[in-house]
Amino acid sequence: MKRLTVIRGGGELATAAAIYLHRAGFRVLILEKQQPTSIRREVSFADAAYDGEKTVERVTCTLVDNDKTAEKKLKNGEMVMMIDPEGKKIADFKPKIILDGILAHANTGTNRSMAEHTMALGAGFCAGRDVDAVIETMRGHDMGRIIYEGYAQRDEKTYDQAHKDAMERIVTAPEMGEIENLRPISFPVQENEPIANIHLANKEVLEIRSPIKGVIRGIMRDGLTVSQGQKLAEINHVMRQSQCFILSDKARCIGGAVLEAVMIWEKNRKKSFWE
Repeated sequence: MKRLTVIRGGGELATAAAIYLHRAGFRVLILEKQQPTSIRREVSFADAAYDGEKTVERVTCTLVDNDKTAEKKLKNGEMVMMIDPEGKKIADFKPKIILDGILAHANTGTNRSMAEHTMALGAGFCAGRDVDAVIETMRGHDMGRIIYEGYAQRDEKTYDQAHKDAMERIVTAPEMGEIENLRPISFPVQENEPIANIHLANKEVLEIRSPIKGVIRGIMRDGLTVSQGQKLAEINHVMRQSQCFILSDKARCIGGAVLEAVMIWEKNRKKSFWE
């Protein structure tokens, strides 16, 4: 199919890339797992896996369950999601471009043989070996840089983490259990205010409290089982409530970089991509 791009993963950064490509006229197919665990759900197409569709900044992604429906919608210019964590649909649709946006900080199986142009977000992939290009996702001077040789930065105590520490706190699960949300995304909370419960296997309930005063930027979907140490929520003390529903500066930077990388590749091809 002409102008088809497959994106693996539907989190915030992958969503931003999908929106930029879609607005530029590319057909976009997102592949997700059955139960995504995205925290920033209001700006992630991943939630379409649960609700059937998700709209972010006036762009809607629809979940479909068969190739025929997906192909029809894609040809009509609609963005589509399918449940396919292993990427088996890639061979069926034969896209020109693949973006690995899973952000697993490890090679998730995407490789250069899968499409004419392959890209990945963040650490774990070697540009020029595993994929054609890697997009730097760490905050700082290099954020959004297109890497054609080597790796993106690892998630260490860098400027990115210092930036988060200054304005945002991450809430993690103390033990494995099922999450019950007490507050929705964008809700303003006080320090030590309850935001969720974790229901343990032994019927005990652990109360999760906000570490700071701020706005709930993201929180795990209600009813999911979380493992010990897994990220449950993000509290941001400088965001406005409305900003929880629009892409962040980082997401826009990464989305723009992905579109730039695709356009550079298209320009350098011997045969026109639009033919």
